[in-house]
Amino acid sequence: MTDYGYTVEVPAGYDEAVVQARLAFRGEGFSILSEMHVGGLLGAEAGADRQYLIMGVFNAALSDKQIDPDTRVAVHLPCNLVVQETGESAIVAALDPIDVLEPSDEASIQATESARSALTKVLTRIAAKA
Repeated sequence: MTDYGYTVEVPAGYDEAVVQARLAFRGEGFSILSEMHVGGLLGAEAGADRQYLIMGVFNAALSDKQIDPDTRVAVHLPCNLVVQETGESAIVAALDPIDVLEPSDEASIQATESARSALTKVLTRIAAKA
């Protein structure tokens, strides 16, 4: 855990980190809704060839609970995960849902805790393979 959420280093590199992230998410019941390769869009200082992937994921089991439709936690259920190349290794990172939300009702608190638990399991799976 860092100031920005959860981070795992994958010494085997970017391609292996992407594979491990996909497998770990699927293993915890997430679906990958989108993948955005933005490495070349990060600016000249980041390097034009740097690999940087943002994965938009969703866990139907987390959203299946009865959540008040007015709750703001729902906008965070599709979680983002970043896989970025760092030389020979790669970093896999996810924001801790607790850090961005101030759940005010029991359903929001439970949904946030469930999302946090699921993301922790995903990154634990990736770390175990690294």
